[in-house]
Amino acid sequence: MIEHVHAGLTFKNLYARGPQRSFVVASVNGRPTGNARYLDGKTKVSIGAPSPAGQVDGVPQEKLEVTGVRGLDTQIEKLNDLLSQFTDPWVFKGKPRYRGIVIHGGHGTGKSMLLNTIAATGWGTVYRIQPKDKLAEIQDMFQKARLEQPSIILIDQLERLIDKERNNRTSVIQALCEALDTLGADAQETGEIPKVAVVVSCLDYTTDVPEDLKDPGRLTGEIYLPLPDVDGRKEILASFNLRVAPEEEDALLRSLSERTHAYNGKDLRRLVDEAEFIARTRINRTKRETTTAPSTKDSVNHDNQPAATEEVASLMNSLQLSDADATTTTTTTEYFLPADYEEALRLVRPSAMHDVNLKPPPIHWSDIGGQASVKVSLRRAVRMSTEPTHVLSRFFARPPKGFLLYGPPGCSKTMAAQAMATESGLNFFAVKGAELLNMYVGESERAVRRLFQRAREVAPSMIFFDEIDSIAGQRSGFGHGGSSTSGGSSSGLNVLTTLLNEMDGFEALTGVVVLAATNRPQALDPALLRPGRFDELIYVSPPDEEARAAIFRKEAEKRQMLIGEEDIERLATITDGFSGAEIKGICAVAGTRAYDRYLKLDSLVEEDTPVGITMEDLELAAKGMMRQITPEMIRGFEQWEKQFRRY
Repeated sequence: MIEHVHAGLTFKNLYARGPQRSFVVASVNGRPTGNARYLDGKTKVSIGAPSPAGQVDGVPQEKLEVTGVRGLDTQIEKLNDLLSQFTDPWVFKGKPRYRGIVIHGGHGTGKSMLLNTIAATGWGTVYRIQPKDKLAEIQDMFQKARLEQPSIILIDQLERLIDKERNNRTSVIQALCEALDTLGADAQETGEIPKVAVVVSCLDYTTDVPEDLKDPGRLTGEIYLPLPDVDGRKEILASFNLRVAPEEEDALLRSLSERTHAYNGKDLRRLVDEAEFIARTRINRTKRETTTAPSTKDSVNHDNQPAATEEVASLMNSLQLSDADATTTTTTTEYFLPADYEEALRLVRPSAMHDVNLKPPPIHWSDIGGQASVKVSLRRAVRMSTEPTHVLSRFFARPPKGFLLYGPPGCSKTMAAQAMATESGLNFFAVKGAELLNMYVGESERAVRRLFQRAREVAPSMIFFDEIDSIAGQRSGFGHGGSSTSGGSSSGLNVLTTLLNEMDGFEALTGVVVLAATNRPQALDPALLRPGRFDELIYVSPPDEEARAAIFRKEAEKRQMLIGEEDIERLATITDGFSGAEIKGICAVAGTRAYDRYLKLDSLVEEDTPVGITMEDLELAAKGMMRQITPEMIRGFEQWEKQFRRY
């Protein structure tokens, strides 16, 4: 016995006074819409034969299939497989289970475009749920879609609809769960998936879709849209029909696709639009200059007229104008130049890198005195991140990906990371550990996951954790009054756990280097130091005498120092035990003394009197500078190095 009936309800394979037949409810109590409780003898139900597959009321429907999207072949194939559940009959044993579809991926990867493409198929009535919609409106749309099949429900940016700032967030999530459960119940009752396609988009399926909505029968059809690879970028660029000469198109497509690493589809669209703007601006300027040039009648010598005519003709040919166009000079060029796209490439940055340090401070290896072994290790790390897999497989089962720089403060650990990023050309993600712990509960772990995800997408790349001890302290210190610097909170422990999990998956971090720096390696959790996470532990020691001399020479090149090579050697000797940062501090203090002297003598100083930093200034500054690196500190690093030394 059926308790509720509604228009569109289908009864399949029934025996009623003859052969097996199927029926569909056409109306209830004379109405083609609405849901009613069936009361025998009171509820009037009109029935009819179901329409053939792909038809409603005998009218052929468009096919629910996405086509014509370039650069996402694998994803489109999976999407169409999921959409087919709403059109293909269920021919297997048992009852089908409803599956809502979630399309997720970074900004500009094509989520909204795919939703619009699904809406444009014409397969059914389209309902769009917006973030501003009220709870009653959301429930009403699901009700209408269920009664007016076939129908499509689209929710773009689910994370905005159920934003944590929304007062009735829990009620909205519950309403979505109930609506999907109703569709699932229809599937169990009729043996066919209801023709109601629910398609949702969000940035990250793992974090943006609540656990309740991931239950079986709800939003379980997941499609991830990655950043396009080189072949995908070429396909996307080709779909924009670049307005260059046919013989130049293939070379330009190949060049742009190879040089637009980390660009998403929206970035590529912006790139092409910018190139067209550059081309039109160039062409219009050329036309204005041509039309405003002095006429040959007024200002051109008749003897030079043939040369002027040839020059104009050459200009017209370069602009691809016909003879008729040349007389009016009002039409645009037929083709743009590859140089227009090259210039646009310098102006349009990938949006995936807008909020990270893509261009670190321009530090070079030559700016760092000494540390030869550190430079060798880091240069090797960069080389391995870009080396083909078949080459690395000759030497490594799993190439090292994690590198920890440890040592006393002020010894160029951060500078080494910046130099590595500057000279390697890797996409550079710089994170201070303490910044992650200042976020809301749960946001720190999400930030770590997204950081690694984005690094994978824009590889070759480098993630640099400065002050990593603030988020990776020993777990015995979390919440137990230990020595961990992570604030003694469960948040710090969760961040460490997330970091361990992400680094454990180095086999998926192809082309990604993880670099970290700390002054307190003894505070780090041992699990982070095992091979497979941080494979190389690199000690960045205080500069030796040769390195100190190199730092003084480099500082002398930047300012007016009245010293010679013998003075530099003496300064390197008297600054034994100072860090590189302290040596730079000595030069800064000496510069202040020299500047004060310059101000007092400014009006009296003779023209031939040298003005600058003297050896006396530097010696006095060195005497007044306190050494932060103590012998006990050095012994502590040496003991720790013996404990964890790899080779």
